[in-house]
Amino acid sequence: MKARNAILPIALCVIAIGLMTSMILTSNPILAEPTSTFTSQTQEERLTTLSIVGFGQVYYTPDEAMVTFRALGQGTTAEEALNMSASKASTIIDALKDLGIGDEDIKTSGINVYPRYDFEVKPPKIVGYEARYTIVVRIRDIDLVGKAIDAAFSAGADGMYGVQFTISDEKRADLVQQAIRAAVEDAEEKAKIIAESLGMKVVGIKSVSLSSQPIIPVPRSVIAFKAAEAEGVPIEPGRATISASVSIVYLLSK
Repeated sequence: MKARNAILPIALCVIAIGLMTSMILTSNPILAEPTSTFTSQTQEERLTTLSIVGFGQVYYTPDEAMVTFRALGQGTTAEEALNMSASKASTIIDALKDLGIGDEDIKTSGINVYPRYDFEVKPPKIVGYEARYTIVVRIRDIDLVGKAIDAAFSAGADGMYGVQFTISDEKRADLVQQAIRAAVEDAEEKAKIIAESLGMKVVGIKSVSLSSQPIIPVPRSVIAFKAAEAEGVPIEPGRATISASVSIVYLLSK
């Protein structure tokens, strides 16, 4: 009888400890998490993954242009050459402003002065200097490009570095979104076709990554004529493209 009385308290303690341990494991999310994670991983392992790359491409017509002009000046001194090129540049800028091109769209991209040599004598001798003033103009109206070229050369421009066609910031953002949507739709269509061919269906997405192609200005070679010889330089911006690609890993199930 005494032995039974001694064993009973010990048994009750063991039962109490077991109940407390069970309650701690159940109520503590940190301790309970491994069981839940194991179940989730097991479910995902039963799914088939399918990696797809979707492509999207959008055509656009440029609505802006960048034109670079140069004004040269020569003189017996560097200062004289620089003053001559600066005077030409000022006249060119005024002519461009008369077309409605704003100050914010005209900038000086470089001013350089070089010595001029007489290579007929030994050693070569400096006989003067040449200055080069470079002006970059952003033209927001494509219809003004030809007129701007004519105006610049009429004002004394000595040359230009061609025309680069591009698009406005607003149009750029819209085109990027269109290209991304087209890429996603392409990936979804491919995934659907493959899944159906295998007798499966798409049940989810595991991961997505995006790669969009930057918009590169479209260069065009333009031969500039003097305004007296031509009423306007013909300008055709043509069409260009912006593309995007997405890599999507789909989850498939029977």
